[in-house]
Amino acid sequence: MKKIFVILFCLLIVSPAFASKELERLSKKIKNGKLVKIKTYEAYSFYPIQEGWYKNSPSEFDALISYPKGKGPFPMVIIVHSSWGPEEFRSQWMTFHKNSHKKLLKMGIGTMFIDSYSSRGQIASSAADQFTVPLWSMFMDQFFALEHLSKDSKVNIKKVGISGHSRGGMVSTLSSEKRLRDALISKDLYFAAAQPRAPDCENVSMFRNPQPIKETKTWMVLGGADDYTRAGPCVELGEKIKANGGDIKIDVKKGWHHGFLGNYPAELSEDAQIFWKCPRLWTEDDGKYNKEYIDWMLKYGAYDSEEAMWEMVKNDPEKAYARSGIPYEKSNCMFLGAHTGGDKGRIFMKPFLKFWEENLLN
Repeated sequence: MKKIFVILFCLLIVSPAFASKELERLSKKIKNGKLVKIKTYEAYSFYPIQEGWYKNSPSEFDALISYPKGKGPFPMVIIVHSSWGPEEFRSQWMTFHKNSHKKLLKMGIGTMFIDSYSSRGQIASSAADQFTVPLWSMFMDQFFALEHLSKDSKVNIKKVGISGHSRGGMVSTLSSEKRLRDALISKDLYFAAAQPRAPDCENVSMFRNPQPIKETKTWMVLGGADDYTRAGPCVELGEKIKANGGDIKIDVKKGWHHGFLGNYPAELSEDAQIFWKCPRLWTEDDGKYNKEYIDWMLKYGAYDSEEAMWEMVKNDPEKAYARSGIPYEKSNCMFLGAHTGGDKGRIFMKPFLKFWEENLLN
């Protein structure tokens, strides 16, 4: 099984037919759903979002919406994939998505699966190369998805949640960030609840000083034995969110590894890129990266100057994101190999569904 899993994680480019059909295949597998395309943009960091430069780089993403039986309006849970990519939603090694989808519909809660990769250069996975789809592009997608749902008469827009693992967990964590929401969509829109799992909280430019949306209730679940995206920095970030008025619960599961919902025993994923030996990366209150990180980028030749960096960020965010990988390679701070899996889906399902029942149905 290990060889199969590594192949799934390492696929980067696939044929257009495969990539563009991933959610269509999911729709056939779960036997329902409406496929939609939603307008979005590309962004290398928060600064171009703050400055409005992101509007120069339009893009789109695919989504699959499923409603429960009845007329609605229904609560919804948006489901975001990890670096694995949209294949994760229907993989035989990740049956949690299919099983939870069915149970949510029976509870009267709709689902929206987001594919942030297929429309961006036919990317299938970023697990073996994290410098393909910019994280902040995905961070934006969730809010444009929320805006899309706000125009759907079958959706109770005050009862929309979001959930995801790893990259999807990072997206879910940023769903409660007021500055990001305010820069993109109406301030009247917000997520009622968020359930991030095993996000990276130290090398993905999250806000050093988070400004949480108070209406969003977050339940962050971390693996105590996670050697891919460590639990400690997320506990630290969660405490900052709480101290700044956010409604968040941080739950560290002793002995759980990264990808704990995968229905296979924990094993070594040899090609997983690990970044926690690299310099910490924050977004400061001015919207830019922390000075220590920028200086490190310049030292290893990612850009000629900070001014040149922001110029590229403004005009070619994808190229800027790709160049940001240069210091990680030259400094040798990045290394490979982390444990993932654990087959915890069965014991996690009950509290997972209870969280949505309490926050979307009551």
